[in-house]
Amino acid sequence: MWLSLFLLLLPPASSTISLRDLQGRFATPDYPQGYPNDMSQTWEIKVPSGYGIQLSFTYIDIEPSANCAYDNVQIQADEALYPPSCGSWTGDWKKFHFPREYHTSGNWMRVTFRSDFSNEERYTGFSAYYTAVDVNECEESNPCSHFCNNHIGGFLCTCRPGYVLQENQRLCGVRCSGEIFTRFKGLITSPNYPEHYAENSKCHYTIRIEQGFQIMLNFTSHFNIERDAFGQCTADVLKITSGQKEYGPFCGNRAPVIRDHLSNVVEIHFSTNGEGEGTGWKIMYSSTAKQCPVEILEHNVLQPKNSDYDYKDSVRVRCESGYELHDNVRNQYIDSAMVHCQKDGTWNSSWYSCRPVDCGNPMALRNGKRNVTSTVYQFLNTYSCDEPYYKLEGNAIFECAATADWVAVGTSDGTLPNCKPVCGRTAISDDTGRVFGGKPARLGYFPWQVRLRTYDGKVGGGALVSDGWILTAAHLFDGSRQTTVHGGIVNLQGLSPEKALPVEDAFLHPNYRPQADGSEPNFEHDVALVKLRARAKLGANLSPVCLPAAGETSPLRAGRLGYITGWGKTEVRDRPIFLQYAEVPVVGMDKCRGLDYRGKRPRFTDNMVCAGQPGTDSCQGDSGGPFVLRDLRHPSRHVVRGIVSFGPQQCGSYGVYTHVGRYLAWIVKTMREHGSWEDEETRA
Repeated sequence: MWLSLFLLLLPPASSTISLRDLQGRFATPDYPQGYPNDMSQTWEIKVPSGYGIQLSFTYIDIEPSANCAYDNVQIQADEALYPPSCGSWTGDWKKFHFPREYHTSGNWMRVTFRSDFSNEERYTGFSAYYTAVDVNECEESNPCSHFCNNHIGGFLCTCRPGYVLQENQRLCGVRCSGEIFTRFKGLITSPNYPEHYAENSKCHYTIRIEQGFQIMLNFTSHFNIERDAFGQCTADVLKITSGQKEYGPFCGNRAPVIRDHLSNVVEIHFSTNGEGEGTGWKIMYSSTAKQCPVEILEHNVLQPKNSDYDYKDSVRVRCESGYELHDNVRNQYIDSAMVHCQKDGTWNSSWYSCRPVDCGNPMALRNGKRNVTSTVYQFLNTYSCDEPYYKLEGNAIFECAATADWVAVGTSDGTLPNCKPVCGRTAISDDTGRVFGGKPARLGYFPWQVRLRTYDGKVGGGALVSDGWILTAAHLFDGSRQTTVHGGIVNLQGLSPEKALPVEDAFLHPNYRPQADGSEPNFEHDVALVKLRARAKLGANLSPVCLPAAGETSPLRAGRLGYITGWGKTEVRDRPIFLQYAEVPVVGMDKCRGLDYRGKRPRFTDNMVCAGQPGTDSCQGDSGGPFVLRDLRHPSRHVVRGIVSFGPQQCGSYGVYTHVGRYLAWIVKTMREHGSWEDEETRA
């Protein structure tokens, strides 16, 4: 019992028999004695490609059952699995439940027989034979695009005249690839143009001309390439490539327009589907020399100057005014260079550049400043002076010109401006005092005041009238013209030669005559100029007083107040340490004539001014110092109108001053004739 149950659970024995001949027979095991129980037998039939299979049953006797569930035979062919079959056939078709013959267009078939574990009766099974049958592929699937020729075991595709069989040996197309056009102009069409172009084709045309030339494409108006059902270019497609640029895809009935000049190589790709309904296209191509830009370098001048330049053209390059041609390889400037238009559409000009001329640093101004951001062509420099002690005279703004010179803007004038000293500035307040009985001055009150000491021991004063000249009295130099000058001070303590202003020479008025012992005093033309060896640097404590305006030669109006300054004798000290100042009026000359000059009779002329008042006067040691009045037209300025010249033995009343206005012409002439300094050449 256990053994029987175990046997029922075992799967049926199975095997597969392979049949490879063009024909053959096979039958159920033990045929015709009756097939065994509980078995599975498969026959796999395979014939050569190009054949089908015809299977015929000559005898069938298989146990019948509902849906052939017990014993059955089942056929699989052409990827179809037929239902299981059973029953008997002994010549009576009515008893046979399945067809006698099976056919397949494919070259493979599988036959499987199965029996269950028991049969109530003995059934003999089946016998069958098969044969390979030629398949007419041309009728069944029409695999060829043009002509299909059937033969035993296969078929052969052929094409209409003008077409060739493609690699798949089924589709027909035309030979339209590999042709290269090398002429400078030509004509290219789609296959069969203007008739319908070939279907199933992939055409590739190449235009390749000499480098340095460009290709131009022109489509004729007759243009017809099939679109797909959605109007897109997917059915038949025309594309054009040149360099890195692609044009297309093109299709439809409107001829495309390509305005670009293409490179010297153009690829034309035309592919068609299996329809071939369009009439195609026609391209006329031409060529032109590749053009180079009309501007080679920035700021260049070309010779010849043309509207366009083609491959192999040559031009001479120079630079426009204000620029210089630089050879970047040799690192030198040259007058011109010959350059050539190259085959890639560029000039061989990378070695050269037009550089703006360089004017170098503009000359520096004495007592002034430069304001320049660049020294090359068309850049500007603005001069300014050290205000408020200097004032600019002349053009302030200069431009770097094409000649590599700095010139005033809008002109060709390269004359530098001057920083002219500002005269007559003072920090004095309105308080007054006396020189003889006066009061000490502070720094900046009288910045023009200087102290002179000649080598023979005379001391006196003077006034700075520019940054290089001092106005003083001539009689200080009766014994020696060598002198030491200190300026920018009010305190005489600590003076040393190192702090002195360097003196170059002293110039006395040519009509001045030194005083002679025993003779009547004659201080006519008592005026002198001292030239400094170098121009003084002006500032709050050292700046000039103004000279009178031209023509101010008439006698000064009585009552005008002016400042007198000096380190001369006071009522309490013969040699004061601090600079003293006082304000005194101009008086009539008769006041000075009436004084006691130790019985002598000095000469009085219109070249002299009398000024002072009882108790306020200049004195010994003040000689050469200035008598300064406010400028009536410019109250902030002060003008030197007199020079301390002489006075009575007893100070404290009136004194005589040289009338500066009378000597203005000589002063200006002397300063102009001798007013040059060696260091002026170092202003750059």
